[in-house]
Amino acid sequence: MELLPDEGPESLRGILEPQGIKSLITIPMISNGNLIGFVGFDSVKDKHEYSEKEMKLLSLFAQMLINIFERKRKENLLTKQEEKYRNIIANMNLGLLEVTPDETIIFANQSFCDMSGYTIEDLKGEKATKFLLYDDDQEVLNEKLKLREKGQSDSYEIAVKNKQGEIRWWFISGAPNYNDRNELIGSIGIHLDITNQKKLEKELEKAKLQAEDASRAKESFLANMSHEIRTPLNAIIGMIRELGREELTPKQNSYVSHSETAARHLLTIVNNILDMSKIEAGELIIDAKEFSLMSVIGNVISILHSKAQEKKLELNYHISPDIKPALIGDSGRVRQILINLVGNAIKFTDAGKIDLSVNVKQTNQYFQQLSFEIKDTGIGMNKEYLNQIFNKFSQEEGSAARRYEGTGLGMTITKEMINLMGGNCEIQSEKGIGTTVTFNLTLPVGDENKLVDKDSYLVDDSLQNLKILLVEDNEMNSFIACQSLHYFGCIVDTASNGIEAIEKLAVQKPDLILMDIQMPEMDGIEATKFIRDEMAISTPIIALTANAFKRDIDLYLSIGMNDYVTKPFEENVLFNTIANTLNIKTKTPTLTNILQSKPSNETPLYDLTNIKTVSRGDQSFVNKMIEIFVEHTPTSVTEIKVAFENQDYLTISKIAHRMKPSIDNMGIHLLKNPIRELESSAKMEVVDDKKVELLIENIENTLAKVIEKLKDI
Repeated sequence: MELLPDEGPESLRGILEPQGIKSLITIPMISNGNLIGFVGFDSVKDKHEYSEKEMKLLSLFAQMLINIFERKRKENLLTKQEEKYRNIIANMNLGLLEVTPDETIIFANQSFCDMSGYTIEDLKGEKATKFLLYDDDQEVLNEKLKLREKGQSDSYEIAVKNKQGEIRWWFISGAPNYNDRNELIGSIGIHLDITNQKKLEKELEKAKLQAEDASRAKESFLANMSHEIRTPLNAIIGMIRELGREELTPKQNSYVSHSETAARHLLTIVNNILDMSKIEAGELIIDAKEFSLMSVIGNVISILHSKAQEKKLELNYHISPDIKPALIGDSGRVRQILINLVGNAIKFTDAGKIDLSVNVKQTNQYFQQLSFEIKDTGIGMNKEYLNQIFNKFSQEEGSAARRYEGTGLGMTITKEMINLMGGNCEIQSEKGIGTTVTFNLTLPVGDENKLVDKDSYLVDDSLQNLKILLVEDNEMNSFIACQSLHYFGCIVDTASNGIEAIEKLAVQKPDLILMDIQMPEMDGIEATKFIRDEMAISTPIIALTANAFKRDIDLYLSIGMNDYVTKPFEENVLFNTIANTLNIKTKTPTLTNILQSKPSNETPLYDLTNIKTVSRGDQSFVNKMIEIFVEHTPTSVTEIKVAFENQDYLTISKIAHRMKPSIDNMGIHLLKNPIRELESSAKMEVVDDKKVELLIENIENTLAKVIEKLKDI
């Protein structure tokens, strides 16, 4: 003790001496680097020298105290953590249930009691199976017990019954429960009441089924509507087409033209509605076949050129010569996109021009990235409307007094088709200035030798003397199809239903069968199955159908039909489908002649495509036709001028009627409407002299330019 410094009553020596302590030994107790106290021996009255053994004994005692301290601390921590997690579970409305290996309940928290409706006294000693609603769920619990014995945790849903007899759904997350010796003593389950979610799921499932039923009902309605509208529309358009081939008066020709426009507008509406339905149902499929983009563009220009002419608009185009001869894609959809966009440009432009440009942005041996631009000087659009132009049924003029007809589906369908091809579409527009639509497509490069183009000329003897059996129950549709087939030079036999077709096939072998689908007694599907399966006849069969849904087309092809044509059909589509099915080579148009004969910024004076096609490659025939036109046309113009001076309008009308075929055959598109207008105007009861004079002057000047050009050939 005397070794301690004497620093007053507050010092360690000052505290120990009054107690009579002569000797003292202390050892610090350190746990995890922290000082938690001291342990020591002291001697009173006599001074004592502590031995090594006493010091070891004191150290061992100190370590025991440290272990007791650590165990107590951990137990306190574990108690706090357990309380913490129990509080968390309670606050989260999660029911905690502890059970023995045989599912006997030993503990349940208050949340579980609230969920089940039982008190803890009700539950202790009971089996967890008392909550089961269905007997089959006993097997579920047995499987879970086996998993717990293997030390595995999992989650599952189960239907239960609470104390009040109500059916509830619980989501249970179960885990094995071990004691401090790592022995399995049962399992712990965390329970969540998901009854409301289950009800919502059932309501959603019910709503989904109702939506699917509604979708099927809509598709069924659209399929029936398609058939019921397309069937008579096929007859209407076909009859108009046949009537247009007759020698008509100007007034009759005007009636036919207006009827055809109205019928095709109705067909466009039907097609748009069906296309939109296909898009919504995910049935709009993009084909991937070799096609000539040049041919597609040429076909689009030839279709829309006359519409632009009627509105006195310039239809200009610049097509990159670097476009590959064959690309892989859906030529029909590309054509539909261009017709929609260029057609819209013409529709919404009252004066000025429409420019179509197609450029190659990137190319290699595998693909070409193409940029399409359609620019017009039309009415344009407000910026507000641009944000909703791709919405279904969207039209800037929504009133009943709007100037432009349409369903408001064209741009929606166009954008969807571009997207399905992996492209994108952008629109820039300014009210009163015009609109520019651009879209990009990346198309694989195809094999030019595999080209199968659907734009072949109709004036072609490829189908001459082809024997065709037409199976069609509708007399008008049968008549229309026969007229078109006769126009191709085919030999046609008819049957009004599947049974009659089978009887005829038993005694004759046609080159091709055109099969209607919906017919009395035996429809086209049954007939095709019988022809293929029972009669083992492999004659190609093409479906003539008013149904245009993919599932219908897939069915036709799956039972042995080779291809299909939808009603109302275009003659060139029917022509080429027959040719392609029978592997018959046909002439395919290109853009070369158009590009050579027409500068990109003006309408060509003439187009000899028709005459060249009729000539079958005989240049002397073409030269003779040009010679006759150049020789006789000035005489006809002179006769018209003389008749006008004499106010002989009947003669003017007759001469104009006589000149029409020549002007059409020479492809003088600038005069297609003026010559008909002159014929019509000269027949009016009260003739507008000034109008007739201007028409004659226009016809004379244009023909003079044409003749001058033709003389240089």
